[in-house]
Amino acid sequence: MLREIGFVSKARLFVNSIVLIALVSGVSLPRFLSAGEVPEVQPTLKLAASEIKDQDDMCIWVHPSQPERSMVVASDKTAGAVFVYDLEGRLLQTITVNKPGNIDVRQGLKMGGHVLDLVVVNQRGGGFKLQVFGVDQESRQLKRLDNGDLFTGPNYGGCMYHSAKTGRGFFVCTSDAGMVEQYELQASEDGTIGGKKVRTWPVGKCEGAVADDEEAVIYIAEEKKGIWRFPAEPELPATGKLVAALGEHGLKGDVEGLCIYRGKNRSGFLMVSDQGSNRFSVYDRRPPHGFVGHFSISGAVDSDGIDLSTANFGTAFPNGIFACHTGSVPRAVLLTPLHAIISKLPTTKDEVSATP
Repeated sequence: MLREIGFVSKARLFVNSIVLIALVSGVSLPRFLSAGEVPEVQPTLKLAASEIKDQDDMCIWVHPSQPERSMVVASDKTAGAVFVYDLEGRLLQTITVNKPGNIDVRQGLKMGGHVLDLVVVNQRGGGFKLQVFGVDQESRQLKRLDNGDLFTGPNYGGCMYHSAKTGRGFFVCTSDAGMVEQYELQASEDGTIGGKKVRTWPVGKCEGAVADDEEAVIYIAEEKKGIWRFPAEPELPATGKLVAALGEHGLKGDVEGLCIYRGKNRSGFLMVSDQGSNRFSVYDRRPPHGFVGHFSISGAVDSDGIDLSTANFGTAFPNGIFACHTGSVPRAVLLTPLHAIISKLPTTKDEVSATP
């Protein structure tokens, strides 16, 4: 059941006055004012295995023929493990990883004569490297595919990118030292997955990132400045544009997780976890990335990683899932029906898509 958080009376009076003036003068209101109050949406499932300590990033793997058998894979650097859950909250697998950072998934990558679903996590302890796992669709188990020597610079977080132009797969490592590295994932003759560094560029301290494969761009959250957009193809110069700056439209600071909502005809949203305000900010997916509004998830505080999928997952999540971390003990992953969020944003029905 959804409930609204009301503004204090003075804020409500101010907003109503702005609306009245705009109506009388014929001035168009910006979209964030038309959203009115900030909606708080109730999650419907909490993923919290007994061994967890702080699951601060996650990704959603979609089963290609039985979406109700899909999985959420959560990274817990404090516990030193990756946890794999089904959509009923059951723990399917626990994988030991030395201080895992951000985790991401891409499905249908053609590598070494095989079509692979890959889950990649940056390892921050015991040597900076990437760990690469393949997903077995039948058993729903993750199997290690790298040989342990996919070393990187001092990684902090990152994301995957699958080029629609070339079919190549990449992982982009962010860094608290401010140097971003892009690695191409490659299959060796023995079937293991390795990689090579193809590009580096400087950004301030950053952890969260997301790639929009269709648009061939990468968004990186610089924690103290805002959201940057960079071209994703490694042959292009890494010339960035700040598309959402701290202090604008209520973006408070310590920006963390990022995810993309893909609508029809390349419409949709860029969603941002604003850890400093305990809410999520929403921007248009396409330039100039106009501000859409905010929402919050009940129980989600100090949220770090976020992810979503618009697949039909069956009765519990027929229109997709929004997943987020919460800093509230036991620091679980919260799953919320995506439609409950989208329906509260100032948008139209043509934004909705069944594309996972």
